[in-house]
Amino acid sequence: MAMLRRLTTRTTTTAGANPPRTLQKFQNCIAFLIPSWHNLTQKKSTQVDAIDCFTNELVLRRCKKWEELKENVCQSLNQKDSSVSCSTTNLRESMHMMSKAIKTDFEALRSPKLVLDIRSLSQAQLDNLLISTVEIKNKLDFLYLVQQCIRWQYLPSNEVLIASLKYLSTLSAVQQIESFLEICKQQKHPLLEAYTDFAPFKAMALWRHGRSDMALTTLHQGYDKALQALHHQALHGHHQELLQHIQGYDSSNLMASNGNGKRMIRAAFRTIIEETLIKKSEAVLVSLMEIAHAIYSKHNDIFVIACVWKQCFASEWFCDQKSATDLFESNVDLQQLVAKKSGSLVTSFLSHNNLDAVHRIIELFLQYKEREACFNCLSLLFGYHHHHKDLRACAEIVKSCNELSMPLNETQNEQFLYLFLNQE
Repeated sequence: MAMLRRLTTRTTTTAGANPPRTLQKFQNCIAFLIPSWHNLTQKKSTQVDAIDCFTNELVLRRCKKWEELKENVCQSLNQKDSSVSCSTTNLRESMHMMSKAIKTDFEALRSPKLVLDIRSLSQAQLDNLLISTVEIKNKLDFLYLVQQCIRWQYLPSNEVLIASLKYLSTLSAVQQIESFLEICKQQKHPLLEAYTDFAPFKAMALWRHGRSDMALTTLHQGYDKALQALHHQALHGHHQELLQHIQGYDSSNLMASNGNGKRMIRAAFRTIIEETLIKKSEAVLVSLMEIAHAIYSKHNDIFVIACVWKQCFASEWFCDQKSATDLFESNVDLQQLVAKKSGSLVTSFLSHNNLDAVHRIIELFLQYKEREACFNCLSLLFGYHHHHKDLRACAEIVKSCNELSMPLNETQNEQFLYLFLNQE
């Protein structure tokens, strides 16, 4: 027991005596190291402070030099301003004149204009020049020649004059057309009556220029005059008096010109109606409807109403289709005309792949018991689907024709059978 006590006391004393010595050594190391690290940080901070002071002084010196330099430059500019201003202004003016002259030269090189006096030309030469500029769409030279013709009141031949007026209408050149009109009135030109004071050309120029109201008014007045002139010629032989009145002009094709004038006005109406429905201009469409009814009431001419109906009927919009239905129901002459022109109408619809319009017009003919027109539509529709090798659509048409007791002809039946046997 005594030995055990002796061992335990020895171990406890040794275990308790070692830590103070180790701790003392560690503390001595820390005490030795801390002053060195502290001195090192102090040295670094003093070095950084010295660098900062140096850079600050350098920046201040440069700022002072810049301020001094700026003051010197301003003083020198103020001193020389009076002497340099005149020379600078002259230099700018000369440079501006040079740049303007160079720009003018470049424009002249890029778009050379025709320079000549048409009074020295024969009518054949003038015709050749005008036709060539129209064919190649040389707008600058064409307008120059037109200006010369107006200035010297020197008109080309009838055919070339009509071609020139057509091109002017595409350019929206209303003023030039009106100038030609005044010259022709002074010279009592025969084309004035044939083309109703150039109404189709002026109307299309106004339409292209965005003046739709004036375009429609001009076209309405021109069409009214054309119908009156044709009616008067048919009743009283007015063409003989007209030939005597215009003696000295080329009048061999005058009656044909009268028909051409009417056709041109109708073509202008058709173009305006198509563009109106494409642009969805409700106000212009209302004006067109009023003009169409006015022409029909006065001259019993249904052409404009038929054009409006066709474009509204072919439209994808329900409101346009409703307008077409109202027109068709309220006008017997329109119903007869549509039934008569069923083939050309359906062909036009199919050329634009408008199958919906074809189906609706077939239903319309069935509703009004127009069997012949309905059969024409079904026959054309069968040919369309056979061309596209659509067996199912052809079978439906054959079935519908049999149910309506309107069988297809032998050729189409053979085509259907061949398509059925050769299906993949």
